[in-house]
Amino acid sequence: MVHIDEFMHDGKNFMYIDFSRIAASDEYIHALEKIRQAIEKHAENSLYTIINLEYTMFDTTIKELVAQYMEYNKPYVKYGIIIGFDGIKKTIVNSILKKCGRNNIGFAFTKKQAIELLLQQQ
Repeated sequence: MVHIDEFMHDGKNFMYIDFSRIAASDEYIHALEKIRQAIEKHAENSLYTIINLEYTMFDTTIKELVAQYMEYNKPYVKYGIIIGFDGIKKTIVNSILKKCGRNNIGFAFTKKQAIELLLQQQ
């Protein structure tokens, strides 16, 4: 089950999205709908996101669902950081980002490090 935590830090709107341990397509569909509803409450170009992919699984269907989500949330996200990845997941995510034309996404190892990196973004 996805967990969403929204908070303000130094005047910036943060959204922490925890996908950890999601492995099935139907779980992703439910999670992405929940996230879409949360994101739509915000103004465009106003969110700093942290996405936790720790222990998640990717197959072809999930990869396409995530690509659709990345395309959808593009207008809302000022900058995002992805945490909880390994080499294979990072390769998959990089291919999704390239497909979606996203250059406002970075990588970190921890939530704390992600927040620090996002605070440096304008």
